[in-house]
Amino acid sequence: METARVTRDAVSTTSAKGKRIPVFPAEVKGKWSNRRAIFQWGMIAVYLVLPWIKVDGHPLIQLDIEHRRFSLFGQLFFAHEIPNLVFLTLSFLLLMGLLTAWFGRVWCGWACPQTVFIERLFRWVERKIEGNPQKQRLLHASGMSVDKIAKKTLKWALFVGIALILSHSFLAYFVGSETSYALMTRSPLEHPASFFLVMLFSGIVLFDFGWFREQFCLVACPYGRFQSVMMDDSSLFIHYDRNRTDCIECNKCVAACPTGIDIRNGLQMECIACTSCADACDSVMKKIHKPVGLVGYQSLKSIAGLKSRFFRFRPIIYLTGLVLCLSILGFRLYGRTSYSVEAIRAIDTPYQVLSGEGGSKFLLNHFRIYLNNRGWNDLTPTVMLADSDRESGVELIIPPGSSSNRKLGTGEATEFDVFVKVPMQFFEAKRNSGGVGLLTKWSESLQSNTLLKLIGPQDDL
Repeated sequence: METARVTRDAVSTTSAKGKRIPVFPAEVKGKWSNRRAIFQWGMIAVYLVLPWIKVDGHPLIQLDIEHRRFSLFGQLFFAHEIPNLVFLTLSFLLLMGLLTAWFGRVWCGWACPQTVFIERLFRWVERKIEGNPQKQRLLHASGMSVDKIAKKTLKWALFVGIALILSHSFLAYFVGSETSYALMTRSPLEHPASFFLVMLFSGIVLFDFGWFREQFCLVACPYGRFQSVMMDDSSLFIHYDRNRTDCIECNKCVAACPTGIDIRNGLQMECIACTSCADACDSVMKKIHKPVGLVGYQSLKSIAGLKSRFFRFRPIIYLTGLVLCLSILGFRLYGRTSYSVEAIRAIDTPYQVLSGEGGSKFLLNHFRIYLNNRGWNDLTPTVMLADSDRESGVELIIPPGSSSNRKLGTGEATEFDVFVKVPMQFFEAKRNSGGVGLLTKWSESLQSNTLLKLIGPQDDL
């Protein structure tokens, strides 16, 4: 059996020969662990419940990639609205930077799915079946036996069940909760592509959460490398107070660490700020009647006896960028409607001067109209001129067989040609001041007004 080097200059997950040693962290109780447990169980509940929540009969969140439409908090978005996603992603990244600048790697220890699912589900099952960390190590080091095979089989069977639940819940975010449930109850031969994706995702979950675990944080995750760029002297991190002489070398902090580091070596890339070491140390300090807080949240300035400022240059930069991105996103969404109308001039002669009855002159302008239904409900738009323009003798000509009044389903669009016949005196009265109003009536309560810019002889073409 490979043994860990329990010294301050080595990580306990690596043996003297450089081989990996599985981590069996001790379960600790304390103020930070209790708070994290409440927060993380809440996150798991939200993850499982969100796909089932509906707003007016529509999913609260659904990323329907196949049909390129996305439901976010009850609002329907489409692929051509990708700039909104850009600002949403930038807002998330800036929020991560802001939280890191203030509270260090709080994301890793409190909210990262890697930590949440492993700590609250997989390690919980492992402890219930194999016992405390000491028993887990003995079982891992022992040879094959009926007891070991039975426990390992039961553990991995439950791991498979958890992975399948997590995978189908993940699938529900893309295909909807009802569809995900239907796929679970039907034969895989009826939906091979979805079945393959669920099995693939389940395999990844099993490999990562069941076996790879802390190695992902130590080897694969880039966030640990970025944290030093986002933090400054006032950022909080888990710190061992070297100025105190209370440490009794019990190594409880190392035994509780899910990544196997020794917090007494100071801030390390492998630390995920889970606070397990702080609670483990506090429990020992209470037993020997010493002050708690030997290990806890600190900043470099507070360690040096200086005052840490909450608002400083780096967080202000992140906060300013976050407010700017959210403001732009809010502005883009504020005037957004569930339908859109676009009118562009057709590619042909800019206008035509024609003669009517009695030798009267009129102008003919040609437009191309694009209608798009961006809402959940089917709509049948009706296109007409504004009353004031019709009273002035303006006519709207829609060629026969046009798709101007066909029903548009959700996400559907149509386009058609229209001609605007304008008496010459209308142009003279308007003095080319603008154009005519095209009304698109979507329902009794929804309509939009689009200005059709007219072109006539007095325009400088």
